[in-house]
This record gives sequence, structure tokens and C-alpha cells, in this order.
Amino acid sequence: MNTLLAFLAFAVSAQAAPAWLDSHDQALAESKAAGRPLLIKFHAPWCYSCYYMAQNVLSKDSFAALAKDLVLLQEDVDKPEGAALKARYLAPALPMFVVVSPKGEVVGRIAGEQTEADFLERLRALLKGAAPDPLAEAEARLEQRLLAKETTLADSEFSDLPPDRLKALRGRPLWRLLEARLDLARGGIKAVPALRSLLAGEEGCELAYDVYHGRELVAALPEAERREVLAAEARALEGLAERRLFVPAARRCADFRTGVPLLAEVYELSGRKEQEDALLKRAAAFLSDMGLKTGTDRNHDDDRRFFLELSNDDAALRRLYGELTAAYPLDYVYPYRYARYLLEKGDAAGALKQAEAADKLAYGANRFSVTKVRAKTLAALGRKAEARALLQRDIKAGKAFPE
Repeated sequence: MNTLLAFLAFAVSAQAAPAWLDSHDQALAESKAAGRPLLIKFHAPWCYSCYYMAQNVLSKDSFAALAKDLVLLQEDVDKPEGAALKARYLAPALPMFVVVSPKGEVVGRIAGEQTEADFLERLRALLKGAAPDPLAEAEARLEQRLLAKETTLADSEFSDLPPDRLKALRGRPLWRLLEARLDLARGGIKAVPALRSLLAGEEGCELAYDVYHGRELVAALPEAERREVLAAEARALEGLAERRLFVPAARRCADFRTGVPLLAEVYELSGRKEQEDALLKRAAAFLSDMGLKTGTDRNHDDDRRFFLELSNDDAALRRLYGELTAAYPLDYVYPYRYARYLLEKGDAAGALKQAEAADKLAYGANRFSVTKVRAKTLAALGRKAEARALLQRDIKAGKAFPE
């Protein structure tokens, strides 16, 4: 009886899994006809963060409960429609979720990896509409402008704020962080103080993205100031690593992969090679020690690959690539990545074998990426005429539409 009940419970759960449409026109029509908001998920097969969201958020009953009142659309940005809609809906990074009203108007966006609780909180807030508190509404509007990289519009709305409203907003911690991010995005004389403010004030997972967005700014600073800012970045990211990265899953940032390599890069730029190497090896060991079987969690699998590459563990990486290509046989990504890796290591023959396997699975924009690797391997093997013919074939056939 218990076995039967368990089976029935599983069947009900499986039947309740939300269905994602693949046609934008159909999704818009259904949204309008039913009077339900549309949630668009922008993703790609190479997007490791997309797999985190699929396994840890979108597959959960809590999301399914919300999805009953939505029309769901998934768009692969490596396909022509997905690439065009990514630009139309201002989705600069992946994964990106865009909420659209039944009238076809963009309500808001949710970007990047989010924990289940954070994603659902943000989604509910967008579905609820404008915040009753005008200060909270102003914060939400600025956050959306930053997500869409609409800096000019954000500047205009910022300038229109009444002085008393701006004074009240600057008394709120979230607004101070958002205003600092706007100053960082604008560039100019306020950018460095803004970055310093974020390093001192942001203790959550967003800190990694703040450092990422400040990379070009820091690189252009005079040497003495650059080293000072790098030291501040190192302290901030070290704190984040111990609070939210190298910790149990319940406290860990959804995006483990951004903060760690950024800290490694800061160490590298600061001439701290020993700390850089130790950090990357720690990350690879941290992921390996979780004991997950390859094929059970693709985000985790790709994080392992990423850190084994950064830590130059060639033997472990080759073993893992064999496991990855076996675990995901219908996907071009791992034979393609393995081909690139082998080519960098001087194994052109091995790279060509993997590139040819990837070519059978590639499509859209990613096909041209695979073709370029195949061409490079052929050239490395002295088969340059074949390499040129391969590139000309795909360009002539219109198989590539690089952004």
C-alpha cells in the first residue's frame, strides 16, 4: 500500500510539472486570451547558471504552484527566435526571466542564479505589481533599469526625483547600494567611490557581480590606487567566500562560480600566485568532496569542469570530460569544450574527434563556434584547405548568426 501511495504521489507531482511553450507568438496569444502574465525564460545549452535554476528552482512544487497562473515560454538564445527576443526584451545576461503582462508590456526581470526562496520572492513581487510604498517602488524601478542596462533611462528618472524623496531614499541601505551600482555603470569620477562603497556595504552574493562590473575600471587606475582597490576587493571577496561560498548548501550563494574565480583573479593581479593556486585547488576539492555522481546535477558538473581547468589538473579533467560526454550524449557542449581543451594542449587529433562529435549535435549560433574549432584543429593537422572549405560552407549556408 505504501509503495502504491508513493507511486501515485509521484505521478500527481509529475503531472503537475509546468509546461513551457517554445513559440513566442503562441505564448503571447495564450497570455492575452487567458489574461495571465507571461514568464519568459532565456537560456542556452552552455549556460551553467540556467541548469542551476532548472534543477533547484523551476522543478520545485513551489514554482509549479505559481506557474499555474502564468503562461511559460522558454527561449534558447542560440536559436534565431531566441537571439532576436533576447535583444527585444533587453536580456543582457543568462539566465534571464522576463515577466510580460497580458497586454504585452514588460513588467520586470529577474537575472542570474537565485535560490528558490529569492527567486520566488522576486517573482511574486513582480506579479503583485507596483509597491504601495513609493520609496520601495523607486528602488524596484532602479533595480529593473540596472538589470536591463538602461542607464540613460535610470539617469533621467533619477534626475526627476524630488529632493525630499531622494533624501529619504538615501537613508535606505538598498537604495544606497543601487545608487552606487548606477554610478559604477555610468563611469566617470563617481565610479571608483561607488565601487569602494559597494565593497564596504554589500555583504551578500551580489558583491561578486559588483567586482565583476568594476574590472575594467580598476584595470585603468594608476598603479598605486589600483593596488589599493585590489586589496579592498580581496578583503571583501575573502569575507564573501567564508560567509556564503565555502559553506553548506543552505547558506551558499546560488552562484558559487563567479565569486571564487574573481577572487583568484584579484590574487593574480596583486601578484599573490600562491593564494590564487590554493584557492582554485580548494574550490575543485570542495566540489569533488560533495560526492555527487556525474550526470545528477549539471550545474555542479560544469562547476567541477571549470575549476579543474583553472587549477590545471589535466588528469582529473580528462577523466571528467569522458564522464561528461557520456552523461550528456545529446548535447554539443562537452565534446565542443573538450575539443577546445585538447587543442590548447596540443592534441589536435584528439580535438578533431571531439569537434566532429560536437558538430553532429550543434545548431544555430553554436554551430559556427563548433565549426571554428574544427577548422582550427584541421589547420593544426596541416589540412588548411579543408579548414577554409569548412568555414566557407557554414558562412554560405547561413548557419551562423554571431551577435
